[in-house]
This record gives sequence, C-alpha cells and structure tokens, in this order.
Amino acid sequence: MASIFRTGFAWPSACAVWIAGALIAEPALGQTPNGCDRTLMERVQRAYQAISSFSGEFAQTDRSTDKKERRAKGRIAYEKAGKMRWDYDPPNPQLVVTDGQTVWLYDPLLDNVTVQKLESVTQGTPLAFLLGVGNLIADFDCRSFTREPPKDGLTYLELVPRKEIPTLDYVQIGVTSGGSELQVLRIVDRQGNERETRLSGLRQGVRFQPGHFSFTITDDMEVIRQ
Repeated sequence: MASIFRTGFAWPSACAVWIAGALIAEPALGQTPNGCDRTLMERVQRAYQAISSFSGEFAQTDRSTDKKERRAKGRIAYEKAGKMRWDYDPPNPQLVVTDGQTVWLYDPLLDNVTVQKLESVTQGTPLAFLLGVGNLIADFDCRSFTREPPKDGLTYLELVPRKEIPTLDYVQIGVTSGGSELQVLRIVDRQGNERETRLSGLRQGVRFQPGHFSFTITDDMEVIRQ
C-alpha cells in the first residue's frame, strides 16, 4: 500500500512527518554527550505547535532491506488540531483523511474504504506529533545516529519511541538550520525497512472548505472497519 497510514511502520508515525514552522533566531544549539540535541527537539516542537494550518506537496520513498524502492507523491493538508489529509497521485491514487476522531483510507481502484478510530493508533507515536496532539520530548528519546542521514543540508535527529511499538524501531527527522522548518521524516521498522517522506511548497494559514477533512461513504463502497 502506498499510504503512510496503511503500512506497518507508517501508522506508528505520522509521521511523522516533517512539517514547516516559523521560529525566531535563538542561541546556538547544544549537543549532549549521547549526540542528542534536546534544544533542537524543543524548537521543532514549539514551531509545529504554532502552526494552525498548512497545505503543500509530499514525496514518499519506501526502501526495503533487499534494496528495492517504491515511490509515491501527492498533496498534504493539515488543520490544528488533529485534522489531516493525504491525496496520493496516480498510478496508485489513494485518499487518507482524518477529522481528528476517525480516519478513512479510501482506495478508488478497489472502491473500498477502511475506517478506524484515530485514538487507537496515535498515542506516543510520530503520527500524534504530526496531528498536533503529540510531544517529541514526552514521547521520544534522542540518540546518536545508527543510520547515516542524507547529505541534503538539513540537520537531523534520531528519535526512539519511549513506548515500545512492535512495528517501529526509530525515526529520523530533518530540519533546516536552527530547527525553523521540519522537512523530512524517515521511519525505520524493526526489520530495517525505511520510509522517507519529504514535504515541499508548504503554505501556512490556509483556510479549507467545509468537509475537506471528512469522508462520505456511499452505498456502493466496500467498508472495512478496524
């Protein structure tokens, strides 16, 4: 499945995710002996909490342990707190949307929709952070890198969930200098498979049409409830 919400190492995420946020300049960041920069974590958290809404584009790459890659892209939208929408482009179009209570995963090719309560899969995960209801400091510990991050000019943190999640090993987040923009989320599962999501073209303070973060189930759809 292409959706970050449907794969094992995606739900314990976002997602992380990886989203832009505005911060004023602050003093230089400080590294702790284990390579963990808690000051940077705090800045990323504050920046994201300050965002009321945004829209933009995403590019997603799955890398399996056998070196195979799968790519997807589309559009993302967020409204504080807890509302998010992912529209995946063809050739594998999908819609993932949550109103903060329920999440719908619609596959137009199969004409089915999976329905799930959001609270059952968000607590203590990167997804909770992306939805604006989680906290990096409370939910994660940071550590030195176990996998070298990309050489893309961003500053990275490697985060380990404090709550054990069977399908999630750790997360790497990539931010611009000083933590002002969260742009990349890399999620690694316990088998070593990786999902990298990059955001671009983010616009903050967007006003969405009513119903943008909801989904209407029609009589002809197959409904899968979890």
